[in-house]
Amino acid sequence: MQYLLIVIFFVQGIERTWTEKKLTLQTGGSVTIPCHYDRGFIQHKKYWCYHDKAAFNYCSILAYANTTEGKVTVTDNPAQSLFTVTMRDLEEDHTGTYWCAVEIEGIFQLDVTEQLYFTVTSAPAVSVNRNSVSGEEGSSVSVQCLYSAAYQNKHKQWCRSTDWSCYTVGRTYTSQNSTVWISDDGKTFFKVEMSGLKKSDAGWYWCSVGDVQVPVHLTVTEDTGHRTVVVLTVFAGLTLLAGVAFWMWRRKRGSRQSESQKRNTEWEQHNAELSYSSVIFKESKKKLGQRDTEAQTSLQSEEPVTYSTLTNVKQSP
Repeated sequence: MQYLLIVIFFVQGIERTWTEKKLTLQTGGSVTIPCHYDRGFIQHKKYWCYHDKAAFNYCSILAYANTTEGKVTVTDNPAQSLFTVTMRDLEEDHTGTYWCAVEIEGIFQLDVTEQLYFTVTSAPAVSVNRNSVSGEEGSSVSVQCLYSAAYQNKHKQWCRSTDWSCYTVGRTYTSQNSTVWISDDGKTFFKVEMSGLKKSDAGWYWCSVGDVQVPVHLTVTEDTGHRTVVVLTVFAGLTLLAGVAFWMWRRKRGSRQSESQKRNTEWEQHNAELSYSSVIFKESKKKLGQRDTEAQTSLQSEEPVTYSTLTNVKQSP
């Protein structure tokens, strides 16, 4: 029973090992490799390992995640469930076998690994014109996958790194994401065109020719033109609303002024219909001697009195 358990653990370790990839790289250049892992391994240590004879048990750890050792930088991206390895200033001595590895720390469990074989030469058999491309949402990007004469008749594909779903030369693929078209000139390169880009298209891809692959990273940015249109549309809408509000305010204000002017006009017309007449009471011509002496004294001290009367007279038209 004990031996059975050991065999089961050993088989589980082998099942976690990814497929080997082969890369031909330019001397003096650099390369960035995506290493995907299951989300269950987010908290585990990741590292980059090398052995020239492909013996993993004897490989040398070149760098752990989020460190730089010499010409090697390993960066973990837990949100994407991958870590990347960048090697710079490549030399022919860098030819050999490498592993993306996730440390499991189990007695009977092997580390999760993906094996890659590098051939570093001055004339790589398979390469790309750009290792990194970028485009806005809705736009297009293109990549040229270059190959030597020995690979003219080899099978050519454009594969997504996460699930290794591949597009083949000579066919157009239209999905819910974008349209992918691959054309081969049959001599030196095949061209990959991706149009109608969406955010979900971003990530790592591989140019695959025969048994050789080259990684390419695609970045999809926000459509600034669309965002500008949205902003301008919102601004125009707000401006229109402000204009309507101002027009209604002016109209209401003008209505109030018209009513005020109308009332003033009516008041002026009413005033114009008024006329004035005067009645003057003059001193009596009776003799002062006929009055009482006290009344006579009182009358002599008073001034003439004038009374005014307002009369509403209807004017003739």
